[in-house]
Amino acid sequence: GHVGGLNLLAAGAIAGVPAASLVTPADVIKTRLQVAARAGQTTYSGVIDCFWKILREEGPSAFWKGAAARVFRSSPQFGVTLVTYELLQRWFYIDFGGLKPSGSEPTPKSRIAGLPPANPDHIGGYRLATATFAGIENKFGLYLPKFKSPSVAVVQPKVAAAAQ
Repeated sequence: GHVGGLNLLAAGAIAGVPAASLVTPADVIKTRLQVAARAGQTTYSGVIDCFWKILREEGPSAFWKGAAARVFRSSPQFGVTLVTYELLQRWFYIDFGGLKPSGSEPTPKSRIAGLPPANPDHIGGYRLATATFAGIENKFGLYLPKFKSPSVAVVQPKVAAAAQ
């Protein structure tokens, strides 16, 4: 169905709590590797070395330093991202890899009925092209012009016309 903006914001923020907190140990290691060590501070030669030195020198609780601040910063960001994604998906008919929420917008009508009938004398991919391009304006938000084939005039060769 249709979910409102405030509910989306809340859902994203709630989902951001575990997402931000569970990766805090990796963020602590990344931050320690990025910051240049001052005089007297421990230096690290890689991810595994950093992990063992933090564990040995500061204990397991050191991996969770800043978890609360990280959650308070990242959780609203997750909410805003989810609201933005959902609203863009509703405003523009773009398939971002998911299904459109039912009831959010009327179903676009295909113009396949307005196309000329397939001619059995045509050889090749006309039938495939008709099926492929029939709904392209609905798939990408394009509005292609309708072309009407001009009435076909019969051209007689000059020789045949002169003989008559």
